[in-house]
Amino acid sequence: MKNKFQFLLNPFHTIAGGRALAWGLGGLAVSTLLSILAPLHYHGLLHYGGAPNGAWWCFTAEHLLIWLVPALLAYITGRILSPSRIRLIDALGTTAFAQLPFLLMNLFYFPDTVQHVIHLSPQQLLAPENHAALLLSTLWTLPSLLFLVIVLAWMVQALRVSCNLRGWRLGLSATITIIGGDILCRLLISLMY
Repeated sequence: MKNKFQFLLNPFHTIAGGRALAWGLGGLAVSTLLSILAPLHYHGLLHYGGAPNGAWWCFTAEHLLIWLVPALLAYITGRILSPSRIRLIDALGTTAFAQLPFLLMNLFYFPDTVQHVIHLSPQQLLAPENHAALLLSTLWTLPSLLFLVIVLAWMVQALRVSCNLRGWRLGLSATITIIGGDILCRLLISLMY
């Protein structure tokens, strides 16, 4: 039991490199498929919801961007901040693996009430007739935030292990990778709509 708990806290002590990349790419493919079926768009690493472009390539591009942009930022910051030799495959693999919890997060967006709310404009959300649907949708999707938190925690662990970062260097790299990655993803993804 202790080993399973340790794996949940930091899976990168036992999986990295090519294996993590294989698992991560498999998860990316399934997550993309679930997003198409939901439909749930990833506007950035930390932002998701409805979008006007329902083409399959748009969902695929979103998933590739929310993986590659943070992975490349992790690699670049790791190369700059770490005294160790950093391998690109480790940054790509651990970042992809860290996003596996998105698979479970996607499942919370299938119910009809959630779908209805996702496709409302901000003005429509404020309309009294949509308040009950908004409340129900919020209550239903609230647990999905746990999986987003796990993704973020695993991304920090991925940086710590794959780039051998500690202390302020880890904090700076995580900020650039997660916050900077989200902003850059949002800019790039917005070009597809």
